[in-house]
Amino acid sequence: MTPLPSSSAEPVISLQGVTKTYAIWDDPSARLGYLLRRMLGLGAGKKEQPRFTAVQLLNLEIARGECLGIIGRNGAGKSTLLQMIAGTLQPTTGTVKVRGRVAALLELGSGFNPDFTGRENIQLNAAILGLSKTEIAAKFASIVAYSGIEEFIDRPVRTYSSGMTLRLAFAVCVHVDADILIIDEALAVGDARFQFKCHATLDQLQKEGRTIIFVSHDTNSVKRMCRTALLLERGEVLLQGSPNEVTNIYTKLITSPHGVEAIRGDLAALRERWTVDGRTVDGSSSLPPSGSLSPAPAEHLLAEERSHQQVSDKEYAYGGELGRITAVQLTDAADQPRLTFPSGSAIRIRMTCAALSAIADPIYALTLKDVRGQEIFGTNTYFQNQTPPALAAGARTQAVFDLQLNVLPGVYFISLGWVRLENSEVQVIHRRYDVLRFDVLPKDRSFGLAYCPTQIHLQPID
Repeated sequence: MTPLPSSSAEPVISLQGVTKTYAIWDDPSARLGYLLRRMLGLGAGKKEQPRFTAVQLLNLEIARGECLGIIGRNGAGKSTLLQMIAGTLQPTTGTVKVRGRVAALLELGSGFNPDFTGRENIQLNAAILGLSKTEIAAKFASIVAYSGIEEFIDRPVRTYSSGMTLRLAFAVCVHVDADILIIDEALAVGDARFQFKCHATLDQLQKEGRTIIFVSHDTNSVKRMCRTALLLERGEVLLQGSPNEVTNIYTKLITSPHGVEAIRGDLAALRERWTVDGRTVDGSSSLPPSGSLSPAPAEHLLAEERSHQQVSDKEYAYGGELGRITAVQLTDAADQPRLTFPSGSAIRIRMTCAALSAIADPIYALTLKDVRGQEIFGTNTYFQNQTPPALAAGARTQAVFDLQLNVLPGVYFISLGWVRLENSEVQVIHRRYDVLRFDVLPKDRSFGLAYCPTQIHLQPID
C-alpha cells in the first residue's frame, strides 16, 4: 500500500505473518472433552483435531489517515481479519500491532446487551472504548441526537429494529474520538438517508486524518470512499491497489464459474511481467493498465482499435470465449468521433459484437464512471425491458447507446458489457471495463455532482 504523503511515521496497523486457525468439532461434547483433558493435563487425545484456516500468513501495513476497502467473497476471511485488528480475536501465529484507539462496528449490535436500554449500552460501549465517565456525559446528548432515536433511548435494545441498532452503534463509534474506525458491512442495513449521513461523517473523519477500514460487498461504496482496496480470498491477499482496478478483478472473480482460477492468469501476469518504480509487482500491488493482462489476440485487437479510436489505456477486459466485443466507438449525436464534450451534450457509443457460438437472450450493458471509478450511471437492455434477438455462431451485431451527458466537468470512462442470464445467474460473454476515456468541459459555472440544465426566471410581484 502507498502511504499518505504526510505519513512518514510507523504504520498505525501492522500485521506480520498472521495466521488464524480454528478447530472443527463434531459436537459440543467433543470440545468439552478436549478442554477437560487439557485442564487435567491428559493431553489433547490421540485423534488429530481437524482445523480450518481462516487467515493464512497475511502481511499488511496501513498508514495513518488511510482509508482501506476490503472486499472478497463470503468466507474469504474478512471478518476474522477485522476482529484480529480490533483485538477481539488473537492470531494463532504472527503479530498484530495497532497504534491508537480502535472503534469497531463489526456484526450489527455486537457489544450491545439486548436487555440493556439504549442509554445503558451507550455508557457501557463508550466506557469499553476508553472514555471516562466525564467524557461519556459530555458526549451523551450528541450521540443520542446523531442516532435519531431519542424517544426509544430508554427502551431495551432487543425491542429495536436492525436500523435503530445500527444508528445507535454507529453514533457511538464516531463519537469516541477513535484513531482507527473499522466498519464491517453494517451500513448495508440502514435507510438511504442515514447511509448518506454515515458516508458524510466518514468523509469528515478522513479529512481529520483518522484511519478507516471499510468492508463491503458494495463495490461502488468502496470506490467512492477508499483510496486503496484489498481483495481477500481464503484468508490470503490476492491483490491490493486502486479501488477501481481491484473491484474490476473482484467482479470477474464473482461472476466466473471458475472462481479464483479465472483471475489466476491476471495475477501471474502481474508478478511476471509488470514493474512499478523499478521493482517486480507481486499479488499485493496495484494493477497495471489492462493491456498487459490480456492475451496476445486481445493485445493485437486493442492495438488495432487504438490506431483508429482513442481507446483507454486503462481497459480491463475478460470473457471472450462465447463472443467478443470487437470494436467500440464514441461520437457526438452527429456520429462524429470526439473525446471532449460540453456538459449536457448528447453522446453515442457503438459496441460491435461478434458471436463465436450460438448466444440466446443476450444483454448489452453500459456503465459511466468518473476518474475514481465511481459509477455515475449504468443501464442495459434487460433493465430497459428490451429482448434482443438470439445470435447464431458467426453472427455480428451492433448495440448503440444514445445518452445525455448531464455530468459536470471532469474525466470519465465508459465500460461495456455483453452478458446473458442462465438459470438466473449472469454468464459473461465479454466485458471491457474502462474501454473509452473522454473529458467533459464546463458549460457554465454550475457545481455539484450532476449537470441539470436550469432556466431561471425572475417575475416581478406587484
